[in-house]
Amino acid sequence: MNKTDVIAKLEEGREQFLDAIEGLSEDDLQQPGVMGEWSVKDILVHLARWETELVMLLWQASRGQKPTSALVSSTSVDELNDRWYQESRTRPLSLVLEDFHGVRTQLMRRIEDLPEKAFNDTHYYRWLDNQPLWEWIANDSFEHEAEHEAHIRAWRAERGV
Repeated sequence: MNKTDVIAKLEEGREQFLDAIEGLSEDDLQQPGVMGEWSVKDILVHLARWETELVMLLWQASRGQKPTSALVSSTSVDELNDRWYQESRTRPLSLVLEDFHGVRTQLMRRIEDLPEKAFNDTHYYRWLDNQPLWEWIANDSFEHEAEHEAHIRAWRAERGV
């Protein structure tokens, strides 16, 4: 997948995700039980936190640094998810929404600044471990959103909202 494809997938995925939450009230967005005990708000925090880690990884890579983000951490995904969930439980919805949209803007800037070769050359960055960069991006952005979009749509169908 090249840069243009990745950008298109990010735009398409975000549009579909926003469609899944369109029309939900502030109360709906904060109602637990969408995915386990998580609300839509909690899912938004979760997605924004992982995209923030992706932005950091891309920023460090663009400077020739070995990434130190959670994407390359030895800490388990479940542990990180739980920590971030606990840290953000009282974060106001308005700030969560700002974070969610703001980090995507940052991600798009980072991606636009990457050289085309970086997306598919598995040796472009030594730490890629034979995985193309576009897969790293997909895993923690549009594919991740699609996964949680499905949870939200199922929850909405179950509740009739």
